[in-house]
Amino acid sequence: MKNFLIFSLLISSISLASESIGIGKNEKYGYEIKLKVEKEANGNIKNIEVLENNTKKSISKKAIPKLIEQAKIKNSSDIDIVSGATYTSDVFIKALNNALNN
Repeated sequence: MKNFLIFSLLISSISLASESIGIGKNEKYGYEIKLKVEKEANGNIKNIEVLENNTKKSISKKAIPKLIEQAKIKNSSDIDIVSGATYTSDVFIKALNNALNN
């Protein structure tokens, strides 16, 4: 009985969380970011994982953690662009917006 209860709780917690994928593109420069967003049962962003990123690595390795942090705090894609990383920020925000609207 104890194992069944633990299994039931595990299944219910898994079904309450959701994951979605979003892709953001900048056609002019060919930039693309693909994100996986995990949301909690209450709809809050739990985690954002970058699956693919072909923007400038030197810029994105500094900007993307800041963008992820902002998105989690605001629980939204309505976040500020990181100074010096305009195109990376724009593509990230598009991907995040797509994931949140899936």
